Amino acid sequence: MNIRPFGPGHRRADHAAGSNGVLSSAIFSNDVAQITEFTVTPGGTYGPLRSAGDVVLVIIEGGGWVTAHDALMQLAAGESLHLERLTPYTVAAHELPLRAILIELSAGSGAESARSIRANGGDAEE
Repeated sequence: MNIRPFGPGHRRADHAAGSNGVLSSAIFSNDVAQITEFTVTPGGTYGPLRSAGDVVLVIIEGGGWVTAHDALMQLAAGESLHLERLTPYTVAAHELPLRAILIELSAGSGAESARSIRANGGDAEE
């Protein structure tokens, strides 16, 4: 068992290409997924980013905008967004701070997970 603190007092400035006003904290990382908690201050942006595997962005406080595939989508607390692998995206906060969890799957994790679920009696398809 490994308890890892995150959130206020545990975030560091994140200088991903083009980012400003972003603080982040790594929660978990292995060969299947990387999970990061981050905040974006009003007027700040996170990205542009791109992941080798699928991405799930879960907004847990505030709200903002995500640009992906040249489409602009507004997201608020309690909403999530799934992006397919290699999709370039940017997260921005305008009037309110945004706090989110970013789950980045490795390039091969989807098929591996489906096989694992099926082997354990689930209905997932490859």
